Amino acid sequence: MSAQMINTLNQVMELGIKKSLIHRFTQDEVLNGRTVTIDGREMINFGSCSYLGLEQHPALIEGVIDATHRYGTQFSSSRTYASLGLYQELEQRLEQMFARPVLVTASTTLGHLATIPVIVDEKDAVVLDMQVHNSVQMAVQQLKAQGVSITMIRHNDMDALENKILQLRNKHRKVWYFADGVYSMYGDFAPMQRLKELMDQYTPFHLYIDDAHGMSWTGENGIGVVCSQLFYHEKMVLAGSLNKSFASAGGFIAFPNAEMAYNVKNCGGTLIFCGPIQPPMLGAACASTRLHCSEEILPIQQKVARLIDFTNRRIEELGLPQFEETQSPLFFIPSGLPKLTTEIIARMHKDGFYLNTASFPATPMKRGGVRFMVNGNLEKEDVAQMLDALAYHYPRVLADAGSSPEKVAKAFSIPEFQVKNHASSSVQLVPRKENLAAELFRDIHQADVREWDELMAGRGNFTHATLQMLQYTFSEGEAPENNWDFYYYKVNDKAGNTVLNTFYSTVLLKDDMFASASISRQVEEMRKNDPYHLTSKSVILGCPITKGSHLYLDRAHPEWKKALSMLIHQMQHTVEEVGATQLILREFRKGADDELKDFLLEQGLIESDIPDECLITDLSWKGQDEYLQRLGGKYRYNVRKEILPFTEQFRVVNEKPATAKEVKECYELYSNVFEQAYEMNVHKLPYRFFENICAHPDYDIIRLYLKEGAEGRKPVAVLFSHKRGENYHALIVGLDYDYVHSHNTYKQILYRSVWRAWELGCTHLDLAFTAELEKKKIGARPYPNCIYVQSADHFNQAVLTTLAQAEPKLKKLA
Repeated sequence: MSAQMINTLNQVMELGIKKSLIHRFTQDEVLNGRTVTIDGREMINFGSCSYLGLEQHPALIEGVIDATHRYGTQFSSSRTYASLGLYQELEQRLEQMFARPVLVTASTTLGHLATIPVIVDEKDAVVLDMQVHNSVQMAVQQLKAQGVSITMIRHNDMDALENKILQLRNKHRKVWYFADGVYSMYGDFAPMQRLKELMDQYTPFHLYIDDAHGMSWTGENGIGVVCSQLFYHEKMVLAGSLNKSFASAGGFIAFPNAEMAYNVKNCGGTLIFCGPIQPPMLGAACASTRLHCSEEILPIQQKVARLIDFTNRRIEELGLPQFEETQSPLFFIPSGLPKLTTEIIARMHKDGFYLNTASFPATPMKRGGVRFMVNGNLEKEDVAQMLDALAYHYPRVLADAGSSPEKVAKAFSIPEFQVKNHASSSVQLVPRKENLAAELFRDIHQADVREWDELMAGRGNFTHATLQMLQYTFSEGEAPENNWDFYYYKVNDKAGNTVLNTFYSTVLLKDDMFASASISRQVEEMRKNDPYHLTSKSVILGCPITKGSHLYLDRAHPEWKKALSMLIHQMQHTVEEVGATQLILREFRKGADDELKDFLLEQGLIESDIPDECLITDLSWKGQDEYLQRLGGKYRYNVRKEILPFTEQFRVVNEKPATAKEVKECYELYSNVFEQAYEMNVHKLPYRFFENICAHPDYDIIRLYLKEGAEGRKPVAVLFSHKRGENYHALIVGLDYDYVHSHNTYKQILYRSVWRAWELGCTHLDLAFTAELEKKKIGARPYPNCIYVQSADHFNQAVLTTLAQAEPKLKKLA
């Protein structure tokens, strides 16, 4: 797992922990299957996946007791050596139920890990459903080392799947599709009839499907959702769970033929190196399968079916939304951002109903919701009371957060709905007084020059004059990536004090911008056929060529959070208006403001690392000797060895390029670096931009020419920087790679930027991102930075995670 993923998961989990929604412990001395007690509060339990409620069934309890008395608490042996006899009984019973070879595993996850690397080889290709369970995706990661082609499609998109089959069938022996029978977050089903048609139509196409949530509560003998629709197919592998509705432990894999089962039994890693299901729970599993094969299971299944029907009807009567109505006992009520879902859940807990959140990263950030299950331990009265409470809290939480049923319907692409409370009256929302007022401009000329520069000029390379030039340069560009829309946003209080000031833009970004260099290389190969593959329209604070602290926010103001919420809502509105898929706030010092981080997380913005920025914050030395003395001994040695011996070989030109020829020469140097730059993979800037900055008073340009050779020789290095007041921002470098190693031209131009900033009387030098080591050598210090991202659709990012990362990262020069 990457450091970024660990950081992201920790953020989400920490929010749940602070809200007392996760990592809780029950306090019951005895469980009855219907309620749980947490934090001293007894709640009706709608969080259980034991759909038939068999955990208290006398037959299963007797199975545990009998097995424990006969075999003890454990049988500690790898199944490769010996298995307890109960395993044989259990597998034979499952084979009778499913009419095919079955292997029982210690869990469904371990079953995936045993099976997938054996049945899929390097000649095959894998297509993942975007929502397939994490345990399946985890097992598929093992295939990367074998060089297996792995791609992804949007959830249940059968047209996209068929296109993938057509693309891959002539290149690979088999094309595997990995999916769930019942998806664990939204509770919707895989389209089994369409999948059968594809297996029948295309010889290479095979299906691996996890029906863990579909087992037991439906189908003859509890064979589940998948087998109820497609009992057997010679190209289908079925995974199931003995946890959840079977109320015991373990998982199983049902194979289409004995040869495949034999290979997995002999070669499946977790079958060889992991422990077995222990005797007590094997006893429960055997008892559960016997129960499922008896007529006694029918009235239990029928009760759950009636509860499902009742729940669906009551949801409809109350006007609550569903992502998709199914006959599953797993329900999902859409709400949106994590702050909405967590608040609804917290209120429901207080009312005595235990429900779960379904949110990022299991769902897209803005498409989370309330997740609950009905089971055989509950009665209709329990469900009715819970749904009445949910109908009461749901619209009020939305209103308090500035959301609405209309916004939810739009976010989830579901029909509009109107929630009614338990008295069947429509909820009326009370308007609130606002103490803040916002202004939105679409042209920088509408913003007062003096006021803008007083607030923003010292924060980065976005003075009023600079933004005039950028707005002109990137308006109506021929290429989509060079056509940006600008928005200027300010929030004042009633007294006229500015609480927030910033600007943002709508742009086309590469989704692999911050991915590893090896992944970006792979994606760029794909872009040779489709230049806009894995790119997303985004709404970002600032614009792609600006850098600095884009957000002026008066943190001393009592309503700074409200002002920031207003900005986020405005940017979200723009996301919807222009059809963008992500919102990005940038840049912030990582680890410097936990209060802001927590607040943004509640708004659905996840902290994401970006490369460190390299700064020199003190340029007060008197001359070169003092400058060198300030460097550490190691870096002083580097400067003396790698930079100073070459300084006399260059002619330094600080005058801006004045002719079209000179501008073109500089652009060619920039193009050289761009073609090799993958560590921050961005779109190429247009020639027009360089023409304009060469004529702009806020920009400073350093060119290096070699002294030897013919007169009129081209420059071998160029650095484009922004200078305002005491701040010098080095932005874009260009190099002739024929001289990078022989003359250390990159190191030389970095060194020259230090002295150029010093000569101009600057006190702060920003050397931007990447090439951290080279910048540290000349006195820069790296500072960890982050951005905050909210994705309306994380499909492209999910696709990136499927790409192999075999090549080492390459450092960009700038």
